Amino acid sequence: MDLHKIAVKFFAEDPLGVKAEELIPVFHRWIQKHTVEGTLIDVADYSHVPGGPGVVLVGFETDLGLDEMEGPLGLLLTRKQPLPGAFPERVAGTLKAALDACAKLEEEPELKGRLRFRKGEALFISNDRLLAPNTDAAFEALKAGLEAAGREVFPKGVSIVREGGDPRRRLAARLVGSP
Repeated sequence: MDLHKIAVKFFAEDPLGVKAEELIPVFHRWIQKHTVEGTLIDVADYSHVPGGPGVVLVGFETDLGLDEMEGPLGLLLTRKQPLPGAFPERVAGTLKAALDACAKLEEEPELKGRLRFRKGEALFISNDRLLAPNTDAAFEALKAGLEAAGREVFPKGVSIVREGGDPRRRLAARLVGSP
């Protein structure tokens, strides 16, 4: 399966440690200083929406945000443009980019010590319902690629577990690295 529209999320250790709107000045600074890869465009504040997308750093290739839509508070990185390489390479690259953003957020002066991410576990989300619907067959088609990507990011091993089977939701899987 040649899936390009993908997202990954790393969950916050303490979801109450920081409020999403605290990222607004941080993300504006990231735009000014080109802190993360890609063309960064704007910051969108949806923090007033319960269980919503929080605060989003909008980019041409990638969106990045502190999100509560896909489970508890965490950093969600969404790829919007095609990436080079095979599916496992694209997923591994997306996981690494999200981990890099997590590390940078943890070091921001306004957030230091109050925002930490669980880096041994990630949520993978297919953002293409046509190519990868939330079915057993689509999950099985992606599973080997997710395992290969997971081994690159979690070298001690990884387990892949499908998240929910509701066909109305996007296909998602949890990648959990071995300790």
